[in-house]
Amino acid sequence: MDFRALTDRLKSRFGENAREVGASHWVYEVMTGNQRSQVVHLLYKEQRENGREANRIVADRIVADSPIGPLPRRYDLEQLLRRNAELDVGAICIEDFRNEEGDQVTYLTLRASHLLSTLDFEEVWEMIEKVARVADVIERDVYASDLH
Repeated sequence: MDFRALTDRLKSRFGENAREVGASHWVYEVMTGNQRSQVVHLLYKEQRENGREANRIVADRIVADSPIGPLPRRYDLEQLLRRNAELDVGAICIEDFRNEEGDQVTYLTLRASHLLSTLDFEEVWEMIEKVARVADVIERDVYASDLH
């Protein structure tokens, strides 16, 4: 499936809760219930090997990534890995981001991906919804509030 065609269909389904950030980056706000929502970034990733394009038909993928919140001090990383093992979608990740002031902030995110060559619209829709709902539950469990 073509990324542009996919995001056009998602935009029609999400309406004003869809925003294009760049040619290969969209953001969706997914309503998760109880007046809560979760942001999910959808990215198109080209596979490259040593700076050259790899076999793009097989390797290009879609990534759904949802920020959960800043990594708490003294967070139990064993608990994080055990929670990953229980997930039915994606994985909890630790990533470094720059905030508006330019400071590096280590964040918990939930990420899932799918090969572009084998996906269809309903699979991507379900992946975005699941990533949002699972990230929202983790966010509520860790921070007891709606950060994203």
